[in-house]
Amino acid sequence: MGFVFSGNTLGLLFSPFLAGIVYDYLGYYAVFMVLFGVIVVDVALRGFMIEKRTADKWLEKETNAQGSLPREDNEDNCARNDQAPIAAENEDGTLQPPLADERSSLLHSKSKRSKSWIGRLFPTLAVLASSPRLLVAIYGCFTHTMLLACIDSILPLFVKRTFEWTSTGAGVIFLTITCPSLFGAFFGALSDRYGSKRVCLTGLTSTTISLALMGVVAHNALLDKVLLCVFLVFVGIGLNLIFPSLAADLFYEVDVLAETHSDTFGTGGAYAQAYSLLCAALGAGTAFGPIWAGLFYQKTNWPITMATLAGLTALPAVGVFRYTGGAANEEKHGRMEAPESRV
Repeated sequence: MGFVFSGNTLGLLFSPFLAGIVYDYLGYYAVFMVLFGVIVVDVALRGFMIEKRTADKWLEKETNAQGSLPREDNEDNCARNDQAPIAAENEDGTLQPPLADERSSLLHSKSKRSKSWIGRLFPTLAVLASSPRLLVAIYGCFTHTMLLACIDSILPLFVKRTFEWTSTGAGVIFLTITCPSLFGAFFGALSDRYGSKRVCLTGLTSTTISLALMGVVAHNALLDKVLLCVFLVFVGIGLNLIFPSLAADLFYEVDVLAETHSDTFGTGGAYAQAYSLLCAALGAGTAFGPIWAGLFYQKTNWPITMATLAGLTALPAVGVFRYTGGAANEEKHGRMEAPESRV
């Protein structure tokens, strides 16, 4: 997750740097020419993608060419046949259905009647929305993207007003927060090693403290410029610790829900709907961030704006501490660390 979603963070933060330089040297229309070029490359790369359904057809052909089913499939089929319920025979010779099936059908019909209209219309979405762990992950990803959008909207204005920088300088300052995104795979490995909860809380703490301290930067002095760069680096590190751990935890929870609600999810699973909720959160954060930051920066000042952003960053920490990681995941990481602690 850290490697995959590092491209998302890198794109959001690298675009102001590239656009600032292009605008300063080539003008307004050149920025959109670069944008259209990136879109053309993206469409071309998507044309080379191989979908899972197409790949499965190739794998089926190879399997059929080799002969019988794999040994694991045969064992699974045998296990299912052994575990299948056997119908009882009545005195008149007719077959009586198993009692377990009757109970399960009655419970299934009862659960259908007890569901709300949302559960009847969108059963998979209702199950996903009922998971606090999944909702915490979505809200944390929303906060992550909102902070990126806030920084994108007000940081160029701040350095222009305070340091009197041009668009090139306003773009170059984004390198400080962009460079940590290059180590997305490393941050993802930390989440796998130490657990999503610890890594995410570390990222929230680093981002909250750094945003609060950015409020002290207020003068056109060398020390203030250095401090701003240092704080932005720690903000970038914190953001890259938050997003991969929460995104991975979201899909871990989908796997858990798929096991406990297999009848609702079906064979197709719920990854697409979970990812759609994640994309909706990212879109909402991108829209809400500039409005919040721009309004506070216009009506108040830079320190108050940074204080509000720090407060918004600290909000998900309560839910992350309570729900992120899950009991099974935390026990797994605890067992991994136990031998090392004894050594």
